Amino acid sequence: MKTPITPLCRGGNQSLCGLKFLVRTPLATASVFAILYGCAYMAPDSTVEPGFKPASTVAAPVPLAMQTKDAPALRARSAIMIDAQSGQTIYQKNADEPLQVASTQKLLTAMEVISEGDLESDVQVTIWDQLQPPTKLGLIAGSSHRRLDLLGAMLVSSANDAASTLASAADGSYGDFISRMNARARRLGAKNSVFLNPHGLDSPGQHSSARDSAIIAYHAYRVPLIRHFAAQEMIPFSYGNGRTVLLENTNMLLWNRPAYFNGLKSGFTLQGGKCLVASAKRNGSEVLIVLLGSTQEEVFRDAKSLFRWHEKHLKTKVEGDVPPAP
Repeated sequence: MKTPITPLCRGGNQSLCGLKFLVRTPLATASVFAILYGCAYMAPDSTVEPGFKPASTVAAPVPLAMQTKDAPALRARSAIMIDAQSGQTIYQKNADEPLQVASTQKLLTAMEVISEGDLESDVQVTIWDQLQPPTKLGLIAGSSHRRLDLLGAMLVSSANDAASTLASAADGSYGDFISRMNARARRLGAKNSVFLNPHGLDSPGQHSSARDSAIIAYHAYRVPLIRHFAAQEMIPFSYGNGRTVLLENTNMLLWNRPAYFNGLKSGFTLQGGKCLVASAKRNGSEVLIVLLGSTQEEVFRDAKSLFRWHEKHLKTKVEGDVPPAP
């Protein structure tokens, strides 16, 4: 008997691809899952220390006099880049403008879900969860899924029905979960944001900013489980009927080589445009980049351009520190 493992189309298309990988034996099936799950739990290349690190200087504004004039022109409406270790701001553009941040706010949702624990338990999908708009897994009301699996699906393929199910099944009500998300954001220092749902779909009155997103990302990056999932190109997700799909990461930077981009989350809505929170590490430098209000075509190009600019300045600084030969 053949067990189908179906990859979802890359790029956010929610219909199933025609291509199917057919695993012919239980041993072969086990091998595939060992490889995939093994990859899913390999730690990305990062030097940040896990655990909460309160830091009032994270993503602090850069004085106008310190702004670098040769920074690349970005398509993004708002942007910021910070050092992943210190939180120091390296670059900013309209970083405090209130904007929709799309699915990048799932990082905050993930932090709240993980903090509440009980990740191995099953939770039930409600009709409200099932009716969430795409991107989605196609979860059916009444079905049960493990919290950990829904968390991975939310972070990798940006599944809105998975995010909704996690919020609905949390302690108290759906609204209680949203209240705890907002309280967590304020504790972290993201005090100019209002979150009204767990997935980032456009909602009147909901907003954040590039600076607040960077503050949230700084702390989310220190949660090992978030880093593990957000760094994966794909993970498997199993339904109760035996069907398994391969969920592909919506962060296209993970598919680039050399692989110095190692996470975190992308998103898109009509009002928010294409949004991205990206982490990158190379040659001893580790940064977090936030881009809001961009386009599908330009957001990843902007991230690479900004990181190359940062590397150029690092190289210039290092060369300038080397004393001349006698």
